[in-house]
Amino acid sequence: MTNSRPQKILIVDEINYTRLVLNQALANNGYSVDTARNSGEAMQRISAELPDVILFSLPGTSSGVSALRSLKDYFRLRLDIAQGAEPAIIILSDFRNVKQIREVQTLGVSRSLSRPVNIQELFDSVASVISSNRETTPEKRMKIILFDGETRSQKFLESILVHEMYDIESSESEAEFLASIKKGEYDLSIMDLMSFESGIAEVLKSIAETAKEMPVMTIATSADQISQDELKELGVHVHFVKPIQVDVFRTEVDALLQQNIEPLEEQEESQEDQEKSQEATAENIDQDLDEEKV
Repeated sequence: MTNSRPQKILIVDEINYTRLVLNQALANNGYSVDTARNSGEAMQRISAELPDVILFSLPGTSSGVSALRSLKDYFRLRLDIAQGAEPAIIILSDFRNVKQIREVQTLGVSRSLSRPVNIQELFDSVASVISSNRETTPEKRMKIILFDGETRSQKFLESILVHEMYDIESSESEAEFLASIKKGEYDLSIMDLMSFESGIAEVLKSIAETAKEMPVMTIATSADQISQDELKELGVHVHFVKPIQVDVFRTEVDALLQQNIEPLEEQEESQEDQEKSQEATAENIDQDLDEEKV
């Protein structure tokens, strides 16, 4: 190791044997290692001393994702952690579901490794994230423009979107909202469709022409207000019907603001294509074997 002190790794895994194996492997490779059985113990270890990397084992359930989200929120609240200096998180998971994988990605993990863990791949990932952390530059602040004609609803959306790297600009009228989009550059627009006096299609077309690269998220009070097909044609990326699910809403916002994450539909289609390809390959192999037997 080139640093004056060994890099500190915190392993969070409920299985004793897994913690022992990873501990020995990483310690033998020159790292200072600490372990925790669950997120509660992990918080105690982190409060005492901030690690450089966290290996966080996630079961294929929502509880693991919730624990990870709580950990990321904790880092955001610690004023003593400089921007971009929070520990890198490497996920060890059994996830096979595209939605679960995407949800974890939106939380800002550095790497995601599948179990059973390949030790050499783990070593490479740890070395890579440590190197990346040393070279980290300040993140770009993301600009969100928001419009909901109902003041209480708009305040509620603002409270959901609070994030140290998001700048939220709210508009008080349709005219102000559209004028702001024409004048400024935003990374995401969120709008309540019932708040527009103009036709919905007209407004969305105008936005698409003004800011072609900007993702658009819409909210409606009824599922019958506009069809999903119409929304897709008008360039809407994500659509919600009130009352919105806060966790899902926030996850979709984070996803749209991370350019390296593909839309969910594309990921699902890609996975389906891969499965079909694998099935077709298996069928071809079976046919070849049958021909050989004949």
